[in-house]
Amino acid sequence: MSTTNTLAFRRSGFTLCRVKGIPIVIGYTWLLLAVMVVAVYAPVVRRSVPGIGEGASFVVAALFALTLLLSVFLHELGHALISLRAGIGVRQINLDALGGFTEMDREAPRPRTAAAIALAGPAVSAVLGAAGLAGLAVTELGSLAWQLSFQVCVANLLVAVYNLLPGLPLDGGKAVQAAIWAATGDRWTGYRIAGWSGRVVAIATVGAGLWLFSNEWFSWIGLLLLLMVAFELWRGAGSAIRAGRMGPKVKRLDAAALARPAAFVNAGATLGEALAAAGDKPIVVVAEQPVGVLDRKAAAAVPAGKVDSMPLDGLIRRGLPALDARLRGQALVDAIGRSGADEYYVIEEGRLTGLLYTSDVVKALR
Repeated sequence: MSTTNTLAFRRSGFTLCRVKGIPIVIGYTWLLLAVMVVAVYAPVVRRSVPGIGEGASFVVAALFALTLLLSVFLHELGHALISLRAGIGVRQINLDALGGFTEMDREAPRPRTAAAIALAGPAVSAVLGAAGLAGLAVTELGSLAWQLSFQVCVANLLVAVYNLLPGLPLDGGKAVQAAIWAATGDRWTGYRIAGWSGRVVAIATVGAGLWLFSNEWFSWIGLLLLLMVAFELWRGAGSAIRAGRMGPKVKRLDAAALARPAAFVNAGATLGEALAAAGDKPIVVVAEQPVGVLDRKAAAAVPAGKVDSMPLDGLIRRGLPALDARLRGQALVDAIGRSGADEYYVIEEGRLTGLLYTSDVVKALR
């Protein structure tokens, strides 16, 4: 799954390592999944591999859990590498009990790029699945080597096939969204259609899980996991539908119109002088260039008797990024996504004209 709209609990975990500077985060829920996989799969190994001991069966089952993790990681790494190649930053890769997702700092600028990023993950999984299939062909049925090849084959082919289903937030849904975007010139129509398709996939997932359970192909644990996946799909599809409906609001975004007028105060002024000159406006402290923005909370903490003499240094938020006043629509959203800051200088023809707050952009989209 490749999406930037995910539940907060899926981001909770610990950073295992970094690849090309990208944090690889293992969700705590994956640890629970690993225990469940080992408990369910170890008896299967003992039935499938003649003569294997109980301890060895648990080791093989643990290897299967790690194979699942590695498969999902490589799948998500495929998304991330194509994203980086397209010039789109990657914040982190998250791996948990429900699969994985790659957090990118902005949307793809073109349909072709969006489709390439979406399909990279299933392509990696398909290649790994084919490698496992080749292993099955050259190992003896029932042997430990055959069992390990079977793990690689099944883990990756399942990831590839399921993720290609045509509904958001799955990769196949992202490809559908990109295709509709290319055909209509409107990315938001693609979100709406692929989002509704994602809800159909979620319902079908529930139906398939119940059918497999009723025919004793699935245990309660397997059914529960599939229901959790279906719930996540339903939520992700709903987010896509809402994003599609947000399209007209995004198109109306205008950096110049959203910027708040600011009061410009010399860096040598005192806090009392700055507050008297600004009124309710945000205060930009300037020397020859902007120094920073007065932190109103820090200023409010200054004792009343010291306000008139308090220097501004130490009460300033520094290092604000700048935005071009001409930015509009998705270009403005993407610029904010790349930076991730809460406030920005707005520059028009080389001149600072005001401040833009991310919170104001979010408010305009509601």
